[in-house]
Amino acid sequence: MNIKYRHSASKTNTFIDSPAFWVINELFDFESDPNARMVMGLTAEDAANHALENQITDEDTITDYSTKKYLEHGLETTDECSWSGIIANKFVQNLREFGDVVSFQNELQVPGKKYGLKYDIVGKTDFEFKDVIIDTKATAYIKRLKSGLVDAKWYPKAADVRQQCLYRELFGKETMLMYCSPKDEYCVDMTERDELKVLLDAMKHIEAILDICKTKEDVVRITPLVCDNFRWKGTPISVDFAKEIWTKVMK
Repeated sequence: MNIKYRHSASKTNTFIDSPAFWVINELFDFESDPNARMVMGLTAEDAANHALENQITDEDTITDYSTKKYLEHGLETTDECSWSGIIANKFVQNLREFGDVVSFQNELQVPGKKYGLKYDIVGKTDFEFKDVIIDTKATAYIKRLKSGLVDAKWYPKAADVRQQCLYRELFGKETMLMYCSPKDEYCVDMTERDELKVLLDAMKHIEAILDICKTKEDVVRITPLVCDNFRWKGTPISVDFAKEIWTKVMK
């Protein structure tokens, strides 16, 4: 099977977490509208970048910009709408110390053959500074233990670490993760973390499947439909979409 495809951390992490969800997205063109939590993250990052670029420090101005961007997505005014403004301000407060923003959402495509791959790899960063690339993660809360320490079982998330290890490789610059909730923040560097091989091996698994299978229906036949991963919960219609495909193919 020969398809137009480019590897990315997001696609590969989806494949690792839920192969069936990867199948409907990459082979059957499933698309869903972003939910409130996704929009919260997008608008918080957008507002933070706008504030940093224009040297805006007034919290109300940053919040108003984030709220405006959130409502442009056609969603109702929910908790996520107000949280986006709070988180945007936290992003700005924490990112200022790294200096001027070199780029925001910079995209780079690298030939896959460098890593023994058929398809190219694409990386898209959040905030790039002179000495570091920081990926910002907006979340409803950051789980801490009674001791006050962040629960290591929750943060940093394995998928996030894999992503940043890939970006460190692609962009040749140190990377960090910055988690912010309405009430908390937590930063993680990638020093002594190396999950690049896990991601590259998964990319090779994807290519092996695409080489072996003659059609996308063949991929369905070798992939069990399991919908208990968090990715399915964010898009309820995806379950019905997948069940229809698997029922038709497996009958």
